[in-house]
This record gives sequence, C-alpha cells and structure tokens, in this order.
Amino acid sequence: MRTAWNGAAAVRLREEWDRWRATAACLGLTLLMVVVLVWLADRSQHTLLGQQIDQAGMDIVSGDAETTRRLVGVLGNVSLGSIALAVTLLIVVAAVRNRWSAAAAAVTLVVGANLTTQLTKLVSDRTDHGYLTVTSFPSGHSTVVVSLVLAALLVAPGRTRTTVSMLGSAAITVTAAATLVASWHRPADILGAILVCLGWGTAVLSVWSLVRGGMPPARPTQHRIFAVTGVVLAAAALVVIGVRPDGGWAGFLDASVVLAGVGLVAALAVTTFAQVSAPMAIGDDPPGETASR
Repeated sequence: MRTAWNGAAAVRLREEWDRWRATAACLGLTLLMVVVLVWLADRSQHTLLGQQIDQAGMDIVSGDAETTRRLVGVLGNVSLGSIALAVTLLIVVAAVRNRWSAAAAAVTLVVGANLTTQLTKLVSDRTDHGYLTVTSFPSGHSTVVVSLVLAALLVAPGRTRTTVSMLGSAAITVTAAATLVASWHRPADILGAILVCLGWGTAVLSVWSLVRGGMPPARPTQHRIFAVTGVVLAAAALVVIGVRPDGGWAGFLDASVVLAGVGLVAALAVTTFAQVSAPMAIGDDPPGETASR
C-alpha cells in the first residue's frame, strides 16, 4: 500500500514539475536578459574599448550610395502606422483561432518592448570617448521588427510557426544590416533591442503561466534550422544588392563576422522564444497541427 502511495505521489510530483519547469525557464530567461542588457549597456556606452569595438562594427558594414538608399527606404517602412497594422493583423489571427490570451500577450509584448526601448534612450546617457554622445541604445527600428516577430510566434498556427521563424529571422537580419549601413545604429544597439524583446516575451509567458497554474512542456522543434536558413538567405541577398565593404577580402570577412554575429543572435532569440512559447501558441490545436510546430 505504501509503495503504491509513494508511486502515485512521485507521479503527481513529476507532473507538477513538468508544468512548472517551463515557467521557471521563462523567469530565468527574463532575469538573464535584464542582466545581460545592463552589462551590454555599460560596456558599449561607457567604456572606451566598448565604443571602439562598436564603432568598428558599424563602420565595416557598408554599401554604395544606391544600396544605402534602398536600405534606408526599407527602414522608412517601419512606422507607427505599419506597427498598428501589424498588431491589428496579429489580433485578427488570434481571434480567428480563439486565442485571446495570445492576442493580449502579443500586444503587451510589442507595446512593452517598444516603450522600454524609447524610455531607455530618454533616461540613459553615453560617455564622451570621441565617438559621439548621442544615445542610440537600444535600436528602435530593430525593437519594432523583433517584437513583431516574437508576437507573431505567439499567435501563428502550428503549421506556420517554422515559416514565421525563417521569415522573421531574415527580416531582423535585413533591418539590422540597414541600420548599420545607414550608420543609424551600432551592433550593440541591435543586440540591446533583441534582449529587450526577448526579456518582454519571456516575462509575458511567465505571467500567463503563473495565472493559469503552469504550462505543459513543449516538445523539441525544428525552428533552429528555419531561423538560421532565414539569416543565411538574408545575408546572401544583402551581399547581392551591394552590402560589402571597399576594403577587399579582409574588409569583407570582417563585415561578414559582424553580420553573421548579429544574425545568429537573432536566430537564437527567435528559436528560443519559439520553443518556450509553443504551449501558448499551440494550445489545444488538433494533433496534425501540433506535430508541425
């Protein structure tokens, strides 16, 4: 009798742990994003070495006048109107799927991340080490795109989530390259935007899980392959349209390292969020749809 009772208790304990471990992971990721964001802000904005590395990273990613004009045109599409339209579409998708909690989470993520970025710029400063003191950390354009990609992962049906990962990672990479080529932002500004968005995304998931009493564990997914594919395709397209330095092979390799680094961080963020957000996005979808998440 005691053995049976102990076995049942172990099963219940295991079930409880399975429901809460994803919540613990989200809370841990939120805390990690905050710590890394603070560290990155300090190193990149207030130290001479950090500013030198950041400036070099921006300067090496360049293009001719026509390429720069095209990419600035891409950035021009990131406006309040486009944000409102994208958020409206996300709400419609969530409503059609009867995912009202996902709709609320998506809106909170987008609004929270973008307000955080703008407030951070207002209250922060940049030490004068000879590289301009204009505050640009984190990148507002990158925050918009990253937050919308993560929000889309919250509301997209299971069969489309890997496609969102691929297209989203490509969009983030192109936006990042555009801000670098236009000299609007440095690499740390883009990384800061990714940290802000992932922090808000995991925080929203943590609150959702706490309110509902945990979340079911998510199965392993193939988002990593799709996200990296999106980065590679975007990088190839950028080279084709003229994003390449004038310094020959050495300059090309240096620029590739910067773009690859930013792109892979974006892919990692998208993959991580796609994994931890699956319980909210998938919900009670039919087995055939869940299998494709």
